[in-house]
Amino acid sequence: MTNEIDKQLDEKEKKLRKKIEKQVENKKYDDKITPIQQRFIDHYTTRYGQWSATHCAIAAGYSKSSAHVRAAELLDWKKHPDIAIEIQDRLAALREAWDVNRDKHLAMLTRIRDAALEKGNLGVANKSEELRGKVAGLYVERNLNITKELTSDELTDKMKDLFPSKEVFIQENQRLMKELFPDDED
Repeated sequence: MTNEIDKQLDEKEKKLRKKIEKQVENKKYDDKITPIQQRFIDHYTTRYGQWSATHCAIAAGYSKSSAHVRAAELLDWKKHPDIAIEIQDRLAALREAWDVNRDKHLAMLTRIRDAALEKGNLGVANKSEELRGKVAGLYVERNLNITKELTSDELTDKMKDLFPSKEVFIQENQRLMKELFPDDED
């Protein structure tokens, strides 16, 4: 399992992991992870990104008044390298579970669609099916914007199409001036 975890870690994490492992080797005491520390690790990794470290410490059983200090100590790899390695291993396993690929994505959309159909949520089922189709490549969104630079002759021809006579051109310009500057009176 350590080899799989090492593949997922980037270079900085690998360097930190080596430092942590050296710290574990150089520990003065061979103490084990206590049950309360184990509960902290459980809460921290299962609620990762949802709960703060302090909240995890309180849920593990540490006193509310000192939970923030205990959480900081437990996450300090220099003080508790064994806890840091355990957290790192669990988070690496979670990263693998969080990884999104086409098959997992389609399977999840299928489960969402089926659950929505059972509950009668046709809108959710329809959206899920649409997203499945997009993942499968059945729908292609296309936007086409065409811009063309007009030559001065083409521009003159366009203006003549819009304003067939000099009178129409003057009337439209006066109307436009009144719209843009209603307070000005000549």
